[in-house]
Amino acid sequence: MLPEEVSLHVTKIPMREPTQDSLLHMADSVEEASKLLAHARVDMIAFNCTVGSLIKGKGYDQEIIARINQATSLPATTTTTAVIAGLMALGMKRFILVSPYSKSVHQKEKAFLETEGFRVVDDQWLSMSNCVEQHETDPLRWYEVVRALKDPGSDGYFISCGGIRVVDIIQRLETDLKKPVITSNQALVWHCLRMIGLQGPIEGFGQLLKNSLVAEDLKPLLSKSNH
Repeated sequence: MLPEEVSLHVTKIPMREPTQDSLLHMADSVEEASKLLAHARVDMIAFNCTVGSLIKGKGYDQEIIARINQATSLPATTTTTAVIAGLMALGMKRFILVSPYSKSVHQKEKAFLETEGFRVVDDQWLSMSNCVEQHETDPLRWYEVVRALKDPGSDGYFISCGGIRVVDIIQRLETDLKKPVITSNQALVWHCLRMIGLQGPIEGFGQLLKNSLVAEDLKPLLSKSNH
C-alpha cells in the first residue's frame, strides 16, 4: 500500500496471546519501542494494535500517542485513532464489524465503537486463540465471513485486527458488496500517509486510500493525533 518514496520501519512489542490481560499490558513498553524507531530518523510513529489501543476505553489511544510524543518528540498515531478517522472520512456511522477476537475482546471493541458514536448493526467474531492462528488464516476465509454478512442497509464493513491478512480482499469485497470496507492496517497506512502530508490516491485497496483528501478536509480528523 505504501508509495515508493515511503519506507516502513518496524519493531515488535511482546504479546503472546490476544487475551484481555495481554492487551491491557501491550503499551507497557511503548516508550522503549518508540525510541528504537526514532533512531531511524522516522517522520512519525504508529502504535499498530487495534484493541491494544482501545482496551482501556475512550481516550486511551490519545494517552498512548502522548507517551510516544513525550518519549520521541515525534508525531504519532494508533490503529484505533486511524480507524475512527477512516470511518468518519467515509461517513460510516452504521457498519458491520468482523474480528478474529474472543467474544469478550470483540464485545469490548464493539462497546468502544458505540461510545464513539458509531452503530454496529451486525457483527461476527472468530474466537481465534493466538496471534499465529490469526495471521495464518487464509484471506479467502475472511472474504467468505464478510460476504455472508452482506447488508445493503449498512454504510460499510470494518474488519478489525492488525495481525490478519485481509489487505488483498478489500477491493474484491467492495466490488461485490458495493460498500466501503475498512481494515485496521489499511486505515493505519491511510492515516500515516495523510499525517506526513501525502495526499495522492492509492489504487487497489479500497475507497479509503483511493479517495484523496485535501489537507483542509482532513485537519479535523487529524487534530487529536498530530500534536
